[in-house]
Amino acid sequence: MNLYEYEAKQIFANFGIPVPPSMRITRVEEIKTELNQAIAQSKLSFPLTLKCQVLSGGRGKAGGIKFANDISEADNIAGQLLKLKINDLPTQSLLIEPKLDIDKELYLAVTLDRNQSCAIFIASAEGGIEIESSHNVVTSLIPYPYHSYVARDLAYALDLKGSILVKVADIANRLYQSFVSLDLDLAEINPLIITKSGEVIALDGKIIVNDDALDRQPYFRDWLEKHLDGLTPREQKSKLTGLNLVELEGNIGIICNGAGLVMGTMDMVKDFGGKPANFLDVGGGANRDKTFAALEIVHDNPDVKVILLNILGGITACDEIAHALTEFIKKYPKRQMVVRLQGNNQDLAEKILASSGMKLFSDLEEAVKEAVSLSHQGKL
Repeated sequence: MNLYEYEAKQIFANFGIPVPPSMRITRVEEIKTELNQAIAQSKLSFPLTLKCQVLSGGRGKAGGIKFANDISEADNIAGQLLKLKINDLPTQSLLIEPKLDIDKELYLAVTLDRNQSCAIFIASAEGGIEIESSHNVVTSLIPYPYHSYVARDLAYALDLKGSILVKVADIANRLYQSFVSLDLDLAEINPLIITKSGEVIALDGKIIVNDDALDRQPYFRDWLEKHLDGLTPREQKSKLTGLNLVELEGNIGIICNGAGLVMGTMDMVKDFGGKPANFLDVGGGANRDKTFAALEIVHDNPDVKVILLNILGGITACDEIAHALTEFIKKYPKRQMVVRLQGNNQDLAEKILASSGMKLFSDLEEAVKEAVSLSHQGKL
């Protein structure tokens, strides 16, 4: 789950990472009420930065960050930005902060290195866009249990010295604490700025929460539904159901348990001349209800001519899948289906499906060929 910048900065603040004072508005009218009040109370002062809050990158290039020198200018800019779409995503709100006096920009992030099965720091003495093309990027494996010297070594590798080194190392420690405590996939500060007065502040922030951890993180309870911008209605429904769906442009709906199995099945479909309509992973422990929900979501796509369901029963019990299939077939008797079920409770699944008239495939290649053949029927 991707978070908005203002949400990321609230988390940073909760963990003691310095962020600019700010306020958020959703309506232009708030400029002359809440903003005026914040200025009168010396919580904010001009010049101000107004930033679109969207779940997309590229705000700066798209004109989603602007500066205002007075209330009139802020009011005019806010009206423009609240109507702005960035990468087809509407602006949900504006974050308003002081325009800070920047001396230097850094980049700092904690993320997962899946190849090495550990968290890593990524840092650079340069902040801003296209950081991946910088030649000054430093990466550092994060040991478990964690030791604060890792952050100090990281700051030293950025050629920082004195109090700035200490401040950056402290922020790196706190960023890692947020990463671990909240089950994050990414905690990024870009840029982490050093002001001319020697302050070190997170000027922008990006956080991605691990979807599988949402149920065990009270902080994010009920957040998911408000963070689905950029997804199709079926993809949104899948997320809320606990399914992983990515829609494509083909006509063979693919449902498997496990991301690797989905990818392998998709590759085989393409090798035999078919076009996948989606990637859908029901997960390793899919039950009857979850499988039925997956079938309905794929069925709802009008481009899908045939559904290819490929389940290897391990944690997933094949009889649970079979019960979902019989319920689905009764509801949608005309839907073309190709089913491969193997593994845990396979014999029970075969008995459950025996009366349905559905043919079960034991060989994946045969199942894929059948699905591709059905997908081509009716074509010239």
